[in-house]
Amino acid sequence: MKQEPKNDLRYVKTERLIQETFREMLRDMDYAQITIKELTGRAMINRKTFYLHYSSLDELLAALQTEIYAKILESTSGLCLPHDLGKIIRKMFLFIEHTDPISQKILDSQGNYPYEKSPASHTNQMLFHHYGPDNPLFKYSPLERKIINIYVDGSISNIYSQWVADGKKIPIERMITLTTQLIAHGLSALKPAAAFPAMSDTESSGGGD
Repeated sequence: MKQEPKNDLRYVKTERLIQETFREMLRDMDYAQITIKELTGRAMINRKTFYLHYSSLDELLAALQTEIYAKILESTSGLCLPHDLGKIIRKMFLFIEHTDPISQKILDSQGNYPYEKSPASHTNQMLFHHYGPDNPLFKYSPLERKIINIYVDGSISNIYSQWVADGKKIPIERMITLTTQLIAHGLSALKPAAAFPAMSDTESSGGGD
C-alpha cells in the first residue's frame, strides 16, 4: 500500500479518526483491554491503514501523552527545577485537575516502553534543562540528575494518583502544599506531633488489658 504524505488531508483525517476512536474506547475500558483489532473495527479501517500511522498501540498512546505533556510544559514555561518546584507542582496539579477525564486516563495509562523513553521522562528532562552554575543541580552528573528526575516525577505522579483514587477528599490547595513540602524536604518537613501522634503510657509499654 502506498503511504500517503503526512500533510495529506486523507492522512490527517484518518489519524484524527484513529485518535478519536481510541479516546472513545477509553470511556468504556482500560488501556490494557484495547486491541488494534477492535479499534480498527470501530473506526472502520483495516489494520494496514492503522500501521501507516502507528507501529503499535503503545506508540499511539505515547503520541497522545506527548500532546498533553506539551501543554503542561507550556503552562510551566519559564519555570525551572529546583528553584520553582512549588510553582511547577501548582501548575501541574491545576492543569491536570482541569483537563477532561479521558485525557487524565491517557496520562494514567502505562505503555510498554522504558521510563527513559516515555513522554513523562521527556517532559521532566525539559523541566531540568537549565544547568547553569547558579543551579544546584549543576554539580550533579547526568546519571545523578536522572535519579533526581525520577524522584520528582514519581513523587508527583504517585501522590496525584493516590489523591484521585481517594476521591480528592483533601482540598487541592492542601495537596499542592503537602506535595511541595514532601518533595522539597521529605519527612523532615512534617511536624512530629501531627505526623506521629504521641502514644499513651499504656500503649508505649505494651501493657493494658
